[in-house]
Amino acid sequence: MVKISTLNPYLPNSPSEFCTNPYDIIEKEEEIKLKENQKSLIHLILPDGEGEEAYRNASEAYQRFKDERLITQENKNSIFVYRQESEHFNQQGFILGLALQNYEEGNIVKHEHTREKPLRDRTNHIVSTNVAAGLVWSVYRSNIKINTILEQIKKKPPKFDFLKFGYRHILWQEEDDSEKIKQLIDLFKNERVFIADGHHRAASAAEYRKIQLQKGENKDHTEAPWQYLLSYIASDDQVRILPYNRVIRRLNVKEEVFIEELKKIYDVTPINEAMNPENKHEMTLCLKGKWFKLIVKAKNFDSEYESLDVTILHDKILNPVLGVVDPRSDKNLFFVGGLQNPSEMEKYIIEDKNDCFFNLFPVDIRNLESIAEIGGVMPPKSTWFDPKVLSGLVLHDLLES
Repeated sequence: MVKISTLNPYLPNSPSEFCTNPYDIIEKEEEIKLKENQKSLIHLILPDGEGEEAYRNASEAYQRFKDERLITQENKNSIFVYRQESEHFNQQGFILGLALQNYEEGNIVKHEHTREKPLRDRTNHIVSTNVAAGLVWSVYRSNIKINTILEQIKKKPPKFDFLKFGYRHILWQEEDDSEKIKQLIDLFKNERVFIADGHHRAASAAEYRKIQLQKGENKDHTEAPWQYLLSYIASDDQVRILPYNRVIRRLNVKEEVFIEELKKIYDVTPINEAMNPENKHEMTLCLKGKWFKLIVKAKNFDSEYESLDVTILHDKILNPVLGVVDPRSDKNLFFVGGLQNPSEMEKYIIEDKNDCFFNLFPVDIRNLESIAEIGGVMPPKSTWFDPKVLSGLVLHDLLES
């Protein structure tokens, strides 16, 4: 149900120096440090300036990368296999093109709403630069035949092999017209894929495609580069989701009243030290320096969405008890994604003087798939995919073919 494509990309000549984390997780301090290096992708994905000046600077940075041969376009169309390795976790998948027509038709399935301001920013950025530098991370339901081809591609010498951000990053290349690529094209015709991370990148690519189609030139654009979404696509047994925790700055009810409200929904047990929840429908809470274990009382739910721990917390506690109507905009709430050490969580209360840290159990990828498949959306900030896939490994020029 999806059409995949090879890419004719630009690749960095020094990937360890050039590549960065995705733009949307780079904090200001890291951005400033990265910009000391003129050979970093940061100048393209987070350019200096405001408004049109920023987009113009991004475009100029991309041209400079080409002029200075920091990036070089490949001679042949290819797909790639990308693997990340560490002592604790490994993940791998393909880098390829996914037809944006499939996105419009719903076979590249979304699980989040996009927001107007960041979507407008990324659309302006891609229109100004005519390049996609960040991967849209999608998953397919584990398929032995597809996974076998991935392993076969890994048998050849890698194109890249370097260390960055605590991981070994390895990239293998499979050139166009190989039997493996033909097999992958046939196999993916029977698959639906689910966006894991990168909804705004996907939506802005779709907007760019619409702009190109509306130009009305009498040409066959079927295989134009802008018809395809730069994608990292992995088997769903290859992903690790970490919790996206919630912090309440100020409790607007008395502590004892809050505990009683919690007891209506959860079995609440004081615990002597910071800990992570061990199962779905468990949560730990640091409340003004004291830790509690919370277990959901309800056993039956009307839908998979309503059974999610983030849904229960919002619908039963954050909204009715603490007055958090819109979690995306409420100034009394903020999110902490990917943190696994409860002692570090405790610092948000003890050192930063916030009142509540809700430590959630991670969402399962199959919950995401099931909810997305019926047209549902996940609650805001409910999944933190880790480790992040690097930006800049492969740059998909939208005009050059």
